[in-house]
Amino acid sequence: MALSQCQEIDYFERLLPRTDLIDFIPEGAKRILDVGCGAGKTGQVLKEKGFEEVYGIEVNFAAANQAKPFYKEVHVCDVEKAGIPFPEKYFDCILYGDVLEHLLDPWGVLKKHREILRDDGVIICSIPNIRYYKILKSLVFNGQWEYTDLGILDRTHLRFFTLRTIEDMFHETGFKIQRIIKKKRCRKTLKVINRLIFDRLIDFLVVQYRIIGVKKDN
Repeated sequence: MALSQCQEIDYFERLLPRTDLIDFIPEGAKRILDVGCGAGKTGQVLKEKGFEEVYGIEVNFAAANQAKPFYKEVHVCDVEKAGIPFPEKYFDCILYGDVLEHLLDPWGVLKKHREILRDDGVIICSIPNIRYYKILKSLVFNGQWEYTDLGILDRTHLRFFTLRTIEDMFHETGFKIQRIIKKKRCRKTLKVINRLIFDRLIDFLVVQYRIIGVKKDN
């Protein structure tokens, strides 16, 4: 179902700045691309932290206009259809804050963006985990797959990932995973059980993966 313009703006207003991704930007990184920059909340934090060469890409015109004060440039375009408006090996870091799951072909976007990332650059992504136990519980025991306004089953998601499919995607698009941060969200009882069985439940307790990737050697 298509969202109205008011619903779209409300969607972006509810999103928080991605300080969890900013924390992993390597020291010395200067040129940063924020893919799916929304209304610019992440860009605002980056600007406050002293990053001067920050660029944004955003498909929603109204959100992009709100973001413009916080970026050197904001390109209003569909990242899957538009050409790459940057030179090869231009960026030190590219951010994908819960973006890849909104794309029809995230593999194609990562391959294109690999060309504009420096050889020693990094990509920093956050991707929701469809294997999360609450999603599986609702599907298996209640037969429900209910889309929501935000979260793992956000109604605007087009792709769904597990850790294994994330790893496969990085490998297929020319990236090597340098680090995985697992954001758990569960009751204390489940955390205790997971520890007792040597972390074997971990990938059912993770609501979101944060992935730091680097280019694989050619």
